[in-house]
Formats: sequence, C-alpha cells, structure tokens
Amino acid sequence: MFSARAFQEKIIFQAKPLPHNHQYVFQQPFTELFFDKEGVKINALHFPATSQIKKGMIFYLHGNAGNIQKYGLRAIHFTSKGYDVFMMDYRTFGKSTGELSEAAIHNDVQWIFEEVQTKYGQPASEWIVYGRSLGTGIATHLASNNEVKQLILETPYFNLIDVAKGYFPLLPYNKLLKYTFQTDQWIQEVKAPIAIFHGTKDWIVPYKSGIKLQRLLKVSDQFYTIPNGGHNNLFTFPRYHEWMREVLDKND
Repeated sequence: MFSARAFQEKIIFQAKPLPHNHQYVFQQPFTELFFDKEGVKINALHFPATSQIKKGMIFYLHGNAGNIQKYGLRAIHFTSKGYDVFMMDYRTFGKSTGELSEAAIHNDVQWIFEEVQTKYGQPASEWIVYGRSLGTGIATHLASNNEVKQLILETPYFNLIDVAKGYFPLLPYNKLLKYTFQTDQWIQEVKAPIAIFHGTKDWIVPYKSGIKLQRLLKVSDQFYTIPNGGHNNLFTFPRYHEWMREVLDKND
C-alpha cells in the first residue's frame, strides 16, 4: 500500500545505516558514544580539538544523506581551529535506531544536547550549535529553545515547504508535507548570535531560499554569501574558512 509518509521520508532522509560493529576511521582522534533511552539508540562521535589552545565546543547537526562516517570528515575544519566537535546520527542513520518523525528528531537532539552538557561539564551557554543542510532547521530549533553561545548555519532553507515549491510549485505542500522544519519561525526566537553561509550556485537548497532568512536576522547577525559556492563544496572555498575563523574568533 502506498504511504505518503514513507515516500516523503525516502526523499527527505537518505540515511545510510551501518552495522553495529562498524569501525569508524578518521585521520584524527575521536571517541564513539552511544545514548540509549526507551528503545531508542543514538550513536555519536566526539572529536577533540587538535590545536594546543582549546577554544570551545561545537554541537554539529548534519545533513539528510549518509551518516557520521561521512560527516566526521568535516570535523577537521573545526578541530584544527581549536574546537571540540560532537556529532550525532539521527534515528535510522548509521548505527542510530528508532522510529523516525520530525518531533522525534527534535526530542532526540534536545535529549542528547542535555546529555553532553553534563558529560563534558559545559553548559548550553558555552556550546556553538552548527547545522548543515537539513540540520540547519534542526539546529535552529535547538538554539531557539536553549541559551547557546552561537548558531552557525551552512546552506540553510527558509522551511521545507519553500524548498519543495521551488521544485514543484503547483502542489499543495501545506497539506501534503509531514515534515516542514520551519526554520523561518524558529530563527526569530534565537537570542544567540547567528552566522549563515550559503553559496550562489546551490541547486539543492537554493540560495534564494536561504537568503529569505536574512530578513529575519538580528542587526548584529551575519549572512555570508560565497560566490559560485554549491551545496556540498563550501569548505573548498578560502572565503568560507576565512569567514568561519572570523565568526569563531568572536567566541574566544
């Protein structure tokens, strides 16, 4: 039987499961962690800063495809700058288990965020929340409900309805979509400084969707446009690293 929910999940969440005995491999130190509650298992990785000076903690929420084996390769961009990085896999991604839903994702992220504050002895006010692609909406929701130090968004969307309309403008998405991730609503509740990075040639989450968020930012927030930047390659642009260091240095 056709399930609209299952079809949407297949399109929106392109998770890649991993066997429980999968051995992660990275060219930097890391620790693997598991969090269990009520039949749900969340797998995560902690990458300690590789520089001599420790500057802070980043709570990284990844995109819609793959798992933390893939996204863990991005940790070096922050650990080399003096920041510890914590990454978790959502339900059905990698080794994480549980039934998927938008509410479940938000609840899991809040739960794990509270756990790591205790584990590492760092309150919410000392964490930088970083969201990439799908994770930008999730990160914004988290930052809207916690007094975090900074919110950084890479290739964000106004909301998922806005992105979907860009592909098929005539469909009634307000009625069809079970997952909406309303970044535009949550971002207005974020008290922490916000920095947004988006490329002009992003064909997955169009630049025009991300730029709509600029109107909702506080005066002191920043929107960084990377000319010719795509959806998956912003880290290959020197400007990304230059501006990212500028943003992170403000948190020293």
